[in-house]
Amino acid sequence: MYAWNRHRVSVVPRQLRVGLGLHLRTVSNMRASEIRKRYAEYFERTGHTQLPSANIVPQNDPTLLFTNAGMVPFKQYFLQPQTSPYKMITTAQKCVRAGGKHNDLDQVGYTPRHHTFFEMLGNFSFGAYDKQTVIRMAWKFVQEELQLPIDRLRVTVLESDHETYEIWRDQIKLDPKQIVRCGEEDNFWSMGNEGPCGPCTEIFWDTQDTRYAADDERRWLEFWNIVFMQFHRSSDGTLTPLSTPCVDTGMGLERIASIVQGKTNNFDTDEFQIIIRGVDQLQRSHAIRPLDAQVEVAYKRIVADHLRASAFLVSEGVHPSNTGRGYVLRRIIRRAVRAGRLLGIDGPVLPALYLSLEAAMGAAYPELIERRDSVIAVLQAEESAFAKTLDKGMSLLTKLFASNAAKVVSAEDTFALYDTHGFPVDLTQIIARDHGWTVDVDGFNAIQTQSRERNKASWKSGATRTQISDEISSKLAEWQTHGISTRFCGYEIDPEQASMEQHSRVVASSMLSNGDALIVVDPCPFYARGGGQEPDTGSLTVTASDCEAPRTLAVKHAVALPNGQAAALCVDAQHTELQVGQPVVAAIDMQRRNGCAVHHTATHLLHAALRQVMGDTVTQAGSLVRPDSLRFDFTSTALSDDQLREVERLVNRFALASTPVNVTHTTLEAAKEQGAMALFTEKYQADNVRMVRVSNVSVELCSGTHLRTTRGVFPFQITSEGSVGAGTRRIDAVAGVAASKWLQQQFAYAQNAAHILNAKQLSKLCDAVHRLNDTNKTLRSDAAKWLRVAAVNAQTVATHATTLGSVPTAIHILAPESSAPHTSDARLVAERACHLRDTQPQNAHVVIQDTHIALA
Repeated sequence: MYAWNRHRVSVVPRQLRVGLGLHLRTVSNMRASEIRKRYAEYFERTGHTQLPSANIVPQNDPTLLFTNAGMVPFKQYFLQPQTSPYKMITTAQKCVRAGGKHNDLDQVGYTPRHHTFFEMLGNFSFGAYDKQTVIRMAWKFVQEELQLPIDRLRVTVLESDHETYEIWRDQIKLDPKQIVRCGEEDNFWSMGNEGPCGPCTEIFWDTQDTRYAADDERRWLEFWNIVFMQFHRSSDGTLTPLSTPCVDTGMGLERIASIVQGKTNNFDTDEFQIIIRGVDQLQRSHAIRPLDAQVEVAYKRIVADHLRASAFLVSEGVHPSNTGRGYVLRRIIRRAVRAGRLLGIDGPVLPALYLSLEAAMGAAYPELIERRDSVIAVLQAEESAFAKTLDKGMSLLTKLFASNAAKVVSAEDTFALYDTHGFPVDLTQIIARDHGWTVDVDGFNAIQTQSRERNKASWKSGATRTQISDEISSKLAEWQTHGISTRFCGYEIDPEQASMEQHSRVVASSMLSNGDALIVVDPCPFYARGGGQEPDTGSLTVTASDCEAPRTLAVKHAVALPNGQAAALCVDAQHTELQVGQPVVAAIDMQRRNGCAVHHTATHLLHAALRQVMGDTVTQAGSLVRPDSLRFDFTSTALSDDQLREVERLVNRFALASTPVNVTHTTLEAAKEQGAMALFTEKYQADNVRMVRVSNVSVELCSGTHLRTTRGVFPFQITSEGSVGAGTRRIDAVAGVAASKWLQQQFAYAQNAAHILNAKQLSKLCDAVHRLNDTNKTLRSDAAKWLRVAAVNAQTVATHATTLGSVPTAIHILAPESSAPHTSDARLVAERACHLRDTQPQNAHVVIQDTHIALA
């Protein structure tokens, strides 16, 4: 059998970076777009359902910052194959690996295969086919669609997986010398320490790098991984065969493109080269800086890669911030900007290259074109903000490099750059490395941890919020593996009715460490689906039995189940666990539900009004729907006062029209054909979406609760509008009963002000304020005059002549306040110094009284 001298690495090593100089013949002239298209069409012909890429921001998966593999959107189906609406699926999935456990950011640009954003081609089976079928399909695609020569291919199998070995040898007729047996560390895959798992087989390409022997792994590039999920691993390590085996495959588009295009580096493939040519053109329009050739190429690749990642993240509603996904995005943008600066590009970098990205990938991902203006606005604003930070940070680091012989940026300096000036630690490391310095990262991490702990201390008590949140997430994941589900019946409720009771039964229950209980009831009327809307609260009444009276337990909030359907309830159970099967009566707080419905419908009307006033480039960037208010984030320039009033007027006009709010279920494609707006931070099922329509006003995909007509939104009042980040505005508003209360409160404030200012009528309040302002101006002017008089006549108890540097200076000591009451004032001291400067210009003057000092 063929022996493989394994130097296990996940990618071709650093030696294959820029300047390698290897020549590979082009296998075909197939562009990345053609590979993407052929893959989808091939697997559609074999019976797979092609689904669009899921969002990069995972839905209902708090364990991940970003979708980092093709199988992530289908995790729940691997756990419960019977719940999958399709038995065979194929996708081209957008992925990001930057931040968290899977972080390739620091390697990008310096290696041939690392990327922050990449595409994963995948085909998946949930009980539809076996090993033999998927291997045959994969091999046929490699041979017939990609036309890769067999003598350049090798495969690996798990050493104990004789079935897969025999399929490759006996059915595919692959030479045994081309089949390599490997251990579990290489060819056994699992979703975690517990859950579905199984052996895998991988297909490799011979790069023909003559620096390595034919049996050296460094010569071989893995491009397709096929995982057979056939076991369930228990917490003790026991493997139990699954009743429904599944298949998960993944092939990186950038890797396979480099193979079929005969490139040794992913960045040399066609889609990357379109962007890199844009970088070249942009660089030529600025002053060229002399750089080492390999360094210059690396910087161009950083810009190209980070443009892809940042544009896709912003297009899905992620905005630069100092926490979570927003902070990862900020690091990516700022790393790209710095690379651009080092290339000599002093103006905008990513915004100036956006059309190159569109040319490369706009056909495959039309959202890049549809959201162009909003994405560019965010990138532009972040670059502008960082320009100031970069200049300040570089100034501080330059001083540091000149003053410290140890050539180590201390933990304290690193944290100050990060915390005070917004300088990411990895950027400090890059700059330090370029100057031959290192950074005390361990010390920085320790200081950052201490800072976080101090911040957490203000809200820790008993079982911390984080602990409880982790308990809930863990329990929900466990219930998901056991198929716990429930029917959501909350949409059937009229939000304007006074009360609602639903007879249900407990289907799952677990105690939390703080004495609350996490409970699933079926059917469940409580809303917890998100979409910016706060969850329902209410109560559960445990029905009476022969031995105990009914008990009513408060439902604190509802938590969405991992599959996004219905909810689990966090209940104040008074340390008493409810039993599975126990009947309960679920009652929603209808006042809260109605308030949320009012403000959710108002949010849709606000969105429509903004697009009418500001144009169709307005894009929702987030929202929060509360019972008593709403918050709406959107991409736009600032609104004038007249534009804000026009938005208000339109929403109130929509509301007073009493237009029915119609809810229908349809396919995603049909909804888009009807003009439905989809929030790009949400994930939608292609065959079943919920469309909320207000005739001639708004059509949106939405899972929230709404009014039956728009009438309840009146009155509508914007309470504030402002910037919350790069290119993003925020409106806070109230509607319906909450708006009436707010307006009454504002009226009361105005009445109190009128009373204080002696205005007989509210219409005279502005006149009274103007009179008060005029009076204050007169008093301030008089006070300034008397201050100058006091400064001229201030009593000096001592004067000392001296020289500061080469400047003759007089130091004047004024009488203390105890001997001159009401004359101790910093303004007096400053005014005295100015008087002396004007009357005795031959000297500099220092004036001191008590703790006050002034120099003039």
